[in-house]
Amino acid sequence: MKLKYIIVMLFIVLAIFLIYLTTLDKKVYYLSIGDYITTGIDNEFYWNKAIVEDLKDKNKLEVYINEFSNMNLRTTDLIYQIKNNEKKTIQGKEKSIKNALIKADLVTVCIGMNDFLYKMNLDVEDFSMEELYDYVDEMSEDVDELLQLLREYCKEDIVITNYYVPCNINSDKASKMIYYANKRLDAIAKAYQITVVDLSSFTINKDYFDDETALLSREGEKELGKEMIKIINNSLLK
Repeated sequence: MKLKYIIVMLFIVLAIFLIYLTTLDKKVYYLSIGDYITTGIDNEFYWNKAIVEDLKDKNKLEVYINEFSNMNLRTTDLIYQIKNNEKKTIQGKEKSIKNALIKADLVTVCIGMNDFLYKMNLDVEDFSMEELYDYVDEMSEDVDELLQLLREYCKEDIVITNYYVPCNINSDKASKMIYYANKRLDAIAKAYQITVVDLSSFTINKDYFDDETALLSREGEKELGKEMIKIINNSLLK
């Protein structure tokens, strides 16, 4: 009698487990947040759409949200958005950024370049390296606060791009500042288990940038899309 009871209970547990597996959510809720790197040169979210199309081809896309992005977004702006739980109307319904972060299986973040462009456009040659490093240290405190917030609400995959010196700015000081900033970002991202995409490596290929601005070119956007898809396939979809 006891053996029969055990067999019945094992059968029930197995049935529940199989039901769980068949109903398990295998689709990806994709949230993209960021500045001009996210929106692209013509506000078409080019590399984001490449990710969306790849997920659709694999029948893995559940939702794609980019409405919290803004070409002029800075690190402190995004912190403010999250802390104040900013809301947007998405597909006719109001949705908050905290809710989107909680639901997201994948979050891509491009932030910080507007902070650096402000400093570099003032002409970094007017500042000592000590002043530039101090600026990076102050900004890194904001970055730490931001990544902590992102990880607080999103427990899944987060990917962030790092910083680069635009091809229209030729400065050894700027290069040193960005190198230091990327080292700081790597350490902070590692602490929160966030993956970093190295945009600074793009600077070796001038075709990846617009000749006269800090923007990525269409080729650069295409390459960023490839890098993002590679990371997603090796982590989230593996």
